[in-house]
Amino acid sequence: MDISQYFISGDIKGAINYMREHEEFKDILNTYITLFEKEEYLNYEIPDVLNDILRFYQIYYHNLFYCDMPLNEADDILLTSLKEYIGFKDANEMELKEKLESLFEANGYHALFGKTQGYYGPYIWKETIPTSYEVELPDITAEYKVNILKGFIFRGWMDYLTFGRFGTGGWAAEDGTICCIEKAYDFKSERFLVSLLKHEAQHTVDMKEFPGITETELEYRAKLVELCYTENPALLSKFITEADNSRENDSHALAAYRIGQNFPDIDLNNVKEIQNHALILFNLSNEEMKEKYQK
Repeated sequence: MDISQYFISGDIKGAINYMREHEEFKDILNTYITLFEKEEYLNYEIPDVLNDILRFYQIYYHNLFYCDMPLNEADDILLTSLKEYIGFKDANEMELKEKLESLFEANGYHALFGKTQGYYGPYIWKETIPTSYEVELPDITAEYKVNILKGFIFRGWMDYLTFGRFGTGGWAAEDGTICCIEKAYDFKSERFLVSLLKHEAQHTVDMKEFPGITETELEYRAKLVELCYTENPALLSKFITEADNSRENDSHALAAYRIGQNFPDIDLNNVKEIQNHALILFNLSNEEMKEKYQK
């Protein structure tokens, strides 16, 4: 089992044990021991009040991924701690989100609070550079606004667990803007041009075209678009590896599971076959979405 599978499944104890057994991780092992076994949390070069807020998230990750605390219990502890700390005990979740974002923005940082793949975790960065790209999709080609995000302080739970080795590379904002984390990409690579731009652009199209579409449906269709344009046959194998229909709050894992179910007899080394079958499935999904959301 590769160490990445421990991180994807949120098994920090398993990851630490894997590191103990593999010499190549000896330099980073002590950092994980300090952080998760000794509970000596990271300090960031930001004002103390903001550091305190991020420490609540570090405690949350310790509770979830090291202590195996149930998700609803860990969520409750995190939200209660944040509300008490900022003196906003009666806030609902949206009010808390807006208050936290405004606190960071008042100190010169961009901030986005919410959940990624079922877990809370903020994105905190210094600089946003607007740009645009022409993006071709199966049904449309159009200009898409892309914000390049630079100077990250915090990048969600996966980045935290892996010290930047894995993590979110971008997302589609509610207004359709694609947000791209600069340090995560080679801007000439397929990973940027296909797995970010086309993936997130398809989200913006689908959210506009099919109001009410679910997160899992969004991810399934965007992953199909990636497979329509990929020149790397290993991408399908990657999706199949990530598949897990038991993770009810993880739209990526559920969408990957559906991908795996719908590619039963495909030659995993034949990129043209993968592309053609992905386009067939995408067109079938179009009919399904129109029937479901455009009545």
